[in-house]
Amino acid sequence: MVWTRFALILLLILNGLALAAIAGWFGAPASVGEPERVANQLHPERVRFIGEQAPSASAAVSAAPAATADNTTAANEAPTPSAPPAEPPPASTLACASWSGLSAEEAERLAARIAEAGLTVRRHSGEAPASWWVRLPPQGSRDQAERKVRELKALGVTDYFIVQDAGPNQFAISLGLFKSEAAAHQQLAQLRSRGVRTAGVAPRLAVTQAVDAIATEEQLRRVATGLPAANATCTP
Repeated sequence: MVWTRFALILLLILNGLALAAIAGWFGAPASVGEPERVANQLHPERVRFIGEQAPSASAAVSAAPAATADNTTAANEAPTPSAPPAEPPPASTLACASWSGLSAEEAERLAARIAEAGLTVRRHSGEAPASWWVRLPPQGSRDQAERKVRELKALGVTDYFIVQDAGPNQFAISLGLFKSEAAAHQQLAQLRSRGVRTAGVAPRLAVTQAVDAIATEEQLRRVATGLPAANATCTP
């Protein structure tokens, strides 16, 4: 019992001493709250929590050029709109003058003159009417042709000729050969007035040469005085 009382009294004494120390009875400043502690600190704006780092001035300065460099790179890498392709200048209009119905010798001389003038030359051949023929169509045989001739004589027609050469016109009866179609039709009209009803006009075709000159209209006009007049136009 004695020891129990002693321990209780000692505990009370220690508690009293601790309370006196906290209250500042021994000369130490009394404990203050959090607001007073913060107010008494020197330069509280400099207080930083652990792990928090303020950006330094050098980092801020270095960041600005980096951002500028990024913007410059982006601007350089941005696609530049391409300009529309330039339209080609319009080509000169070409013209074509043609000389047809030529013999081989005439075509050769004309082509040489056109080439000497610096123009493009094009040659080709074809069939063209060389004359116009008034005739009775082929009769099928010589006997039939001679029978038709007797009919012509009875109508007063004495100018005739039986074609003897083999071919599509064999045993046709020629009633005249003319340079122009108009003259041939005039002869046909006279024959019909005499009663010849089966006669007609047909062209006599011959192989001819044609020469084309291809150039601009200005070039053709420039050399026109040195060439015969063209009798047709053509496609360049």
